[in-house]
Amino acid sequence: MGSMIVAGVSGLIDDIAVSFAVPGVCLVLALMNIRFTPRSKYNALKLRIFLVFVLVLFVFLLSSLLYQDRAVLKAPLQDNAVLYFFAYFASGALVVAGIAGLVYWKLRPELWRGKGRELT
Repeated sequence: MGSMIVAGVSGLIDDIAVSFAVPGVCLVLALMNIRFTPRSKYNALKLRIFLVFVLVLFVFLLSSLLYQDRAVLKAPLQDNAVLYFFAYFASGALVVAGIAGLVYWKLRPELWRGKGRELT
């Protein structure tokens, strides 16, 4: 049973890496696209569209990770419920804070309507 848990944790770590790497690569490609067309008046809009795509992709990958590896994530919670509850809560809070920061920084509705065309 011990090797099964190690294999499960190893798979979980690989899934976490993919959940961050794939959206990261998409974001780098988007920024390269924007960098190669510096005089385009649509760069701010393209950045926002790419950010929405990357955000949806990240949420999808993270949700599928939580569903696929739920047995591995539940196992430590059964051993020490209080510690892992706070660890999972803190991780979730950090993800939600990061997404909220991104939404406030670049994806506010007034920016889509044209009141914030600069790339800050």
